[in-house]
Amino acid sequence: MHQDPRLQLTMVGDWGTANFHTIWGWVSAHLRWRSAPLSKFNIRIGSAYRDNVELVGTGEADLSVTTPIHAGVRWAREGKHFYAGRAFPNLRTLGHLPQDDRLTLAVRADTGIRSFADIREKKPVLHISMPPRDGDCLCSYVIDLIFRAHGIEPMDIVKWGGSYFEHENPRACIKRAQSGECNAVFNEAIMVSNWSELVAQYPMNFIPIEPEAMRILVDEYGLRPAAVEKGRLRNEQDVPCLDWSNWGILCRDDMPEDVAYRVTAVLVEERAEFEARFRHIPVHQSPLTYPIDPKRMPHGVEAPLHPGAERYYREHGYL
Repeated sequence: MHQDPRLQLTMVGDWGTANFHTIWGWVSAHLRWRSAPLSKFNIRIGSAYRDNVELVGTGEADLSVTTPIHAGVRWAREGKHFYAGRAFPNLRTLGHLPQDDRLTLAVRADTGIRSFADIREKKPVLHISMPPRDGDCLCSYVIDLIFRAHGIEPMDIVKWGGSYFEHENPRACIKRAQSGECNAVFNEAIMVSNWSELVAQYPMNFIPIEPEAMRILVDEYGLRPAAVEKGRLRNEQDVPCLDWSNWGILCRDDMPEDVAYRVTAVLVEERAEFEARFRHIPVHQSPLTYPIDPKRMPHGVEAPLHPGAERYYREHGYL
């Protein structure tokens, strides 16, 4: 077997048991078999958000995965909003892996809350399960933007007698609502089975983002509108929310072109093995939206394509 030169790469995944670690385990295995002996591949724990991006941007890591692939990546490159204070214009991408996801608020129907206007006016006691508001989590930052775009300060929920339960793992958050300890969930990972289980246990109202709030989120921040489609989670109509889709592969502009080319080759040529980890799950409930289409992979991440990745995609007819 032909082997390329020895590699030493550090990659940032998730908290250790979810999809981003799986990505780097799969990629590392095939890089090992394509590289000279004694190559080293280190996978670091990450949050998917600030640390995944900044560890690559500062040179502490070579590769990472982050989601979604639009506003957060652009903010990091420009040093704005969540990434205010330090820009990382050196970020590049090798492309993305497909995932169809949403960020949305669901409230138990027995609260009587059906809209953000209801929250503003009725000041209900909501116990909301959500990602950690710890300065590292892009998701909670955007949740706070959504509240404020509707004229609600996030801590108003506490002032009105409510509370927040915070956890990195969406499943842990939804389980807190399944147990009855929380009466609302504000989160992503809309395809995981716990969401379907939750709406089967309790009637839930998915709260639509109001038109003016959506305008603020899109025009001022560059977030992308989406919808929880009618019937996806027993909802009776499309519910406006934010897009939280796709897994972007990040690197820096100083990654050697041949290395970026080699990693991209694995992502494309060995995709069937990665897909096989998800094909037993119906595609609308799968974290990976299979099949992976190499013609779509180079597009959508709001960072320039690394020249090595671009060369690979062009040589193989995908660009």
